[in-house]
Amino acid sequence: MFSKTKKILILTVFFAVLLYGEGEGTSEKQDSGSSKSEAVKVVKSGSDEIEQATNRGNSAHKYSKKSSKHNKKHKNKSEWNSKNSKNTSSKVSDTLNSKGKNSKSQTDSLTKSKKNVKIVKAVEKEKEGESKYNGKVIKFIATTDGKVIKNEDAKQKHPIASLTKVMNIMVALDQVDKGKVKLSDKVCFMPDVVDTGGSWLNAKAGDCFTLRDLLRAEIIYSANNAAYMVASYIGKGNLDNYVKLMNEKAKEFGMKDTQYFTPAGLPTSMTKKQMDISTAYDMYLLGRQAIKDERLREWMSEKELELLNEKGEEVVYNNRNHLLGQFGVFGLKTGFHEQAGYNMIVSSKLGNLEIISVSLGNKSDIERTEGQKKEFQAIEKNLVPIYKAGQVVANKFKIKNAEKKEINGILADNVYQLGNNTDYKFEVKDLRITAEKDGISKGDVIGKLQVLSNDDKVVNTIDIVANNDYKQLSLFGKVLRFVTFGMA
Repeated sequence: MFSKTKKILILTVFFAVLLYGEGEGTSEKQDSGSSKSEAVKVVKSGSDEIEQATNRGNSAHKYSKKSSKHNKKHKNKSEWNSKNSKNTSSKVSDTLNSKGKNSKSQTDSLTKSKKNVKIVKAVEKEKEGESKYNGKVIKFIATTDGKVIKNEDAKQKHPIASLTKVMNIMVALDQVDKGKVKLSDKVCFMPDVVDTGGSWLNAKAGDCFTLRDLLRAEIIYSANNAAYMVASYIGKGNLDNYVKLMNEKAKEFGMKDTQYFTPAGLPTSMTKKQMDISTAYDMYLLGRQAIKDERLREWMSEKELELLNEKGEEVVYNNRNHLLGQFGVFGLKTGFHEQAGYNMIVSSKLGNLEIISVSLGNKSDIERTEGQKKEFQAIEKNLVPIYKAGQVVANKFKIKNAEKKEINGILADNVYQLGNNTDYKFEVKDLRITAEKDGISKGDVIGKLQVLSNDDKVVNTIDIVANNDYKQLSLFGKVLRFVTFGMA
């Protein structure tokens, strides 16, 4: 007969064996897909390897399926267009593939209701015409972290036309953030604002829209009357006060060669004011700031704006940016009047690289679009892949309350450098995830690959996602794990 002490010892060993089988065992089925991929080695430069920095600067992160979906939604807003670029994107999983769809804004009761609604195209009062600008096209292209790709007379001052509206929108969003107005505010057109000329939101005096939809009309369709109505509403009827806020914001962004005179960028012949002036470099600075705002980032990526008119019809306004969905392009803004020619700010995301491309003074809409296409074709040829989407990250990621205590993570997007010189560093961050009721699903974000400059500033991040589904540890399993290892 065994003694009481021996019985306890045997039971303890038995529990430990069960735990090992449940919590530490390897699932060939789960890991089979990832084993085929080459593991990512985090590098400092060219061929130098550095130690994994998984635990450096870690912060506790309570994870749930709900928070994961929230994260993926916001990633979706900023990166969906990059998924459409044939030459720069790889599909990770069925979960990740579902992210590439454009997310429409919630636009209250004043926007569309699809059931039994007649769809009509927006009425254009005036079409863009012939440019009277005969000078050289001005260009500035750079990554958002400051790597210059092209500089052609980037400090030369030039009329910017409707590129003005980007600052109009940013001032409005700033006022929203300060609590002075709300995006849900109902704004009604006044007789002296509804017909400002040029591109317009189809409306008449007394028609009302949310402030959100007026801002969307500015960025998507370049509606001049929407821009003036926003300025009038927030400026309490004083347009000059609003323009003053625009110039103050320009100084805040370091835009030294920019001067705004109007809320929308219309020419002197229509406003009796000086033309809004800037440079390609300043417009780059503006674009770099604009894409930091998730609201604006979402709106600029919408290919259409759909709003109900007083007849209950759904009016469709097409985005004037013809490059959306190509070369990772997700924004930003076009502009035209005769003196300015055809202007454009383009924002693109190619893997970890975010690029702002500005061109001023094109002869036509076609020249403007094709010119930008050629620039991005050249950029894509100069991209050097460091890591590919779907590659397994070299270290294991710790998961609390999952059947397996450690799982593999894979990169959700490509990682590039421009040219042959490696000037980025990389660092893996473990999010310290806790498996909730539904466990961990394939494609859930479990970590981050930080892209750092040589001075250790984070310039971008790439999501690291689960390579498979992982079930939550059962209650019995949690007890066993605690008894066996927790006490120790």
